[in-house]
Amino acid sequence: FQPVSSRSPPAATSHTAATMGRTQQPKKGLLLGRMVLCLQVVAIHLCMRSPSFATLRPQSSSVGPGGAAPMAAIGGRRALPVAGCQLGAGGVGGAGSGKGSIARAAAPGGLYPEALQPLPPDGLELVWEGFAGLIALYAIMSVNEYVYHRYFQHLGINKLGFARAIRGIADLPTYKGDGHVEHHRETLDDMSLDQRPHPELDADPFRGTAFPWWAFCAMVTAVMGPSLPILGALGWSTNLIVVAVFAATLTHAMVWNALHPNMHGLPDVPLSHGPPSFVFKGFRDSAIFKWLRINHEGHHRVDGAHAN
Repeated sequence: FQPVSSRSPPAATSHTAATMGRTQQPKKGLLLGRMVLCLQVVAIHLCMRSPSFATLRPQSSSVGPGGAAPMAAIGGRRALPVAGCQLGAGGVGGAGSGKGSIARAAAPGGLYPEALQPLPPDGLELVWEGFAGLIALYAIMSVNEYVYHRYFQHLGINKLGFARAIRGIADLPTYKGDGHVEHHRETLDDMSLDQRPHPELDADPFRGTAFPWWAFCAMVTAVMGPSLPILGALGWSTNLIVVAVFAATLTHAMVWNALHPNMHGLPDVPLSHGPPSFVFKGFRDSAIFKWLRINHEGHHRVDGAHAN
């Protein structure tokens, strides 16, 4: 036998190495778990200190008689109590312990869903949403009027390349318009009309100068399309957008019918034909109506669709 001190240590087998590796892995896992736990504690502490957390916890935990919890105030609101989670002297008990109940959310989706609803905008936000929405609506109506007047009434669509390509493919005739070009031709420098025979103008007692009801409906549809997404993005509700578009378009049509036929020497537009002229006829001598008349006279004296 060899002395103990002179014996060589046995060679480490693969089983021994694997056993040593497993003894080190729990130490690393334990350290990682402690780090994660510390981060969770810090996160919970920060959340509890945040102002928004105060709206998620009841301000009163008193228990009413008979095991029913009173309405708990949550952020200035009231939460409905829900039976089934009852608090006894030794902790949380079953529904039949009769020790009192804690108000909890009656609907799924988290604690106190009423407190999670978005707060209504304050006064300044309402003013900003209203102002921005009116500016956007004015821009939408202006762009709509510009496109229709230039490309359809003054036949600018016939000069566009894609329109020519579509006419060539579908073998369509040139767009003739609604008689607006002929209205320009028969308008003299003093805005009176040298009426000339034309099918579109002869069929209209106002010779294309007034908004009939069908044109009003077409304009409401054209303005409503872009107004719904744009004003909706600014915070306007759908009902408010519909009412605003209808009111703005009706006001525009009534101002036009009070001013345009009159400046060409034609009678007022009755309710049976379109938005009536009598609503704004009293403003014909106002400064803004005079400015609109001068601007429109310039439009008639300039070639094309400019200065309108």
